[in-house]
Amino acid sequence: MSLSASGSVGRVVGFDISDDTRRAARALGIADEIAGSDVEAASGADLVFIATPAGAILHAFEKIRDVLADGAVVSDVGSVKGNLVELMETAAPPNVHYVGGHPMTGSEQSGVESARPDLFRNASYILTPTGNTDLVSLEKLRALLTGIGARLITMDPWAHDEATATISHVPHLLSLTLMGMAEDHHTRMGDLYTLAAGGFRDMTRIAASSPEMWTDICIENRERIIERLEDYRSRLVGLQEMLESGDSEMLTELFREARRARNELSRKSGLELEELFDVTLPVPDEPGVISKISTAVGELGINIEDVSIAHPLEGETGILTLKILGHEQAGKVAVGLASLGYRASFRKA
Repeated sequence: MSLSASGSVGRVVGFDISDDTRRAARALGIADEIAGSDVEAASGADLVFIATPAGAILHAFEKIRDVLADGAVVSDVGSVKGNLVELMETAAPPNVHYVGGHPMTGSEQSGVESARPDLFRNASYILTPTGNTDLVSLEKLRALLTGIGARLITMDPWAHDEATATISHVPHLLSLTLMGMAEDHHTRMGDLYTLAAGGFRDMTRIAASSPEMWTDICIENRERIIERLEDYRSRLVGLQEMLESGDSEMLTELFREARRARNELSRKSGLELEELFDVTLPVPDEPGVISKISTAVGELGINIEDVSIAHPLEGETGILTLKILGHEQAGKVAVGLASLGYRASFRKA
């Protein structure tokens, strides 16, 4: 959908092993054509994205590699790169050029029904070239992905796996572990989830992700994940010791350091944190409200840098927060939303 909308490619053909998914993709107009087999979809293709679970990428490539156009570029969207890149480069015939990729976008939602053409806009997209990568093919892919709004980052495949273990894979495991602990207590207490506020919901949101996909990712990158879990274990032991000893000074410092690091995470490349403003407004908890507000802000010609919603303990109202760059822009957003009947206010992030 992103490639078709960009106008930078001629014809887009898709395939999925699920009959239901193919039918849904045709109904939604996901591509110019939804093929009946992977070989049919890839025949004569100049560019192929393999979007299977990580453990199936090599097998999918081996099935189609002989029917691709001469000089074709093949990439993937797998979350684990180290071993895969080596295997893919070995499997690639001389007239086919492989470049590993990993878009850092998406949500806990899955399935073709959740697809949208702006998914990659302003999202980090990692490419993992090696000394064997064809540079012309790398630049072609870079230009194409930039054209759909992605922000390109180039990384060594093994460095990629170490990084994603820290900022993606381990957080998913911590999320499902926390959800499991809460479910155990919920079974005993009954009404535990009625107390769940924004913090718990934020930390466990990704536990709703595809079990099959994440099992595959964790097995593929298990060595790096185990290293990070050992690190996390030692930090938990240190935290437990602070609590047991009642060391409020060390605990306060831990909170301060975490807050400083989290604020640094909010800093965008080339963007000073002091330039970001929060526009907040209460919104009804109903489908389409975020889309409606985002559209209204877009019509003002103003970009939303980030968006979040928190649900208080009682009521059916959420507190929506839009991060806007610049005092004047934030003021325009607040006034514009107020004119639509929302009680919007803004302040420095």
